[in-house]
Amino acid sequence: MHTSLFAEFAIDLARRGGAHLMSLLSTAASVKEIRFKGPTDLVTRADKEVEALIAARVRAAYSDHGFLAEEGTVREGAEYRWVVDPLDGTTNFAHGLPWFAVSVALEHQGTVIVGVVYHPPVDELFVAERGKGAWVSARGGEFVRLAVSPTEDLGAALLATGLPGRPRRLRHMRTIPPFLERSREVRIMGSAAIHLAYVAAGRLEAFWEPGLNLWDVAAGILLVEEAGGRVTDLQGAPSRSGDILATNGHIHAAMLDMLATSM
Repeated sequence: MHTSLFAEFAIDLARRGGAHLMSLLSTAASVKEIRFKGPTDLVTRADKEVEALIAARVRAAYSDHGFLAEEGTVREGAEYRWVVDPLDGTTNFAHGLPWFAVSVALEHQGTVIVGVVYHPPVDELFVAERGKGAWVSARGGEFVRLAVSPTEDLGAALLATGLPGRPRRLRHMRTIPPFLERSREVRIMGSAAIHLAYVAAGRLEAFWEPGLNLWDVAAGILLVEEAGGRVTDLQGAPSRSGDILATNGHIHAAMLDMLATSM
């Protein structure tokens, strides 16, 4: 895999952020400083510290670049903008569950050109560059090219979804039982970034969730598309945030048909 300087920088940002998360994972709740910023939405000191760490490094290296991140760090940039989720899967992290990620994406004139999703507890790094494919490296090993699953039958598909905040949550939950009956199984693992990376890796056939933010999905969507998958909203229109359906492409129409009858 031949990576650009931007991709190498994004990988470094994600790894540094992941190392800081791991240093706090096993600490007590009081050390993590868990707070509610919404009825079901947690934030910890780790979210804020990793965001500050990444923002500072971007500012030092690319002072003219914009920046957008979940915990409120915003800086305007005319041509390039970094879009960062410092801790995707905060609820898992707060409870000590090792299922969370750092998501780093770079936009050029509004189009994502680099996407990195790093899963620190298993040291698995997913990288995509527009037009260059998607790749994964486990525990510092060689990068292996990703390809979505070839599965064409919804009945053989392993799916994943997430749980949006209230009041959207109750409506979304009505979409899950039909897929439980039709697919092999549905997983809810608590990190949109990892779900998308797993679609790109062929480990999941599809992921759907409403109400996602750009920082949740910017890197993951590029991974899916560069691995040969398809991403739309829940009605089949182009989407880069908000309501997201990401699939291997083969079961996309079937997923859309079922969503249309269950929402």
